[in-house]
Amino acid sequence: MLEDDPAVHPYRTEMTSPTDIRTSRRRDRDARATGSTRAQEEKKSRGRLPSAPRERRPLLAALAVILIVGGALLAGLLAARIDQREEMLIVVKPIEAGHVIALEDLASMPVAANSSILIPASRANEIVGQSAKVALDKGELVQTTQITDSSPTQDGRSVVGLSLEAGRFPAAGLSAGDVVSIVNVSADGSTPISGAQVLDAVPTSGKDGNWTSGATVSVLVPSAQGSSAAALGASGNAAVVVTAAGQPIGDH
Repeated sequence: MLEDDPAVHPYRTEMTSPTDIRTSRRRDRDARATGSTRAQEEKKSRGRLPSAPRERRPLLAALAVILIVGGALLAGLLAARIDQREEMLIVVKPIEAGHVIALEDLASMPVAANSSILIPASRANEIVGQSAKVALDKGELVQTTQITDSSPTQDGRSVVGLSLEAGRFPAAGLSAGDVVSIVNVSADGSTPISGAQVLDAVPTSGKDGNWTSGATVSVLVPSAQGSSAAALGASGNAAVVVTAAGQPIGDH
């Protein structure tokens, strides 16, 4: 019992365990590593240039605002333009020159264009009964310059019918509006009738585009030459030469 009493053994020292030694060494290593890391960071910070403050770009910001506002204004103008569209007349099927327009030939379509030559759908009844001066394609907007309320036989003109054999007109056929000269293929030396205009032409075969068997043609001629043109057509000696294709009816 006396051996464990410090008073009995005053010179006895307390023994240190191996675990305590390892812990102490680990703390020393950690302290040295921490100090080395801090020293390196301080060295780097001393050699680093100070960063410049971020520049602001007010011009780019202003430009972005202008673009946004401009886009909004443009969208508003387009929307207002669409709201201002007006129903205009169009044709729903191909119309030949000289054709008398019927209500079933017409339809309406909203159009934004502000043109004085387009015809509003509200005037459809005024157009019915008028004649097409030129050929009109399906879906085409009807213009005031393309129709007329006057008869083709006005202004001193007469309508004459011709029966033409194949080879006495262009192989591609004839169309309303074509300006032609009517010639006599016999040897009597008669003067050709110039300035005539085709009102209507159909193949004798009755098939569209098949002109190989001849053509039946109605032409406008000056009234003073109406009798001569009719006699020439009846003789079977008539031929036509196209001098201008697809012209407005009544303008020649």
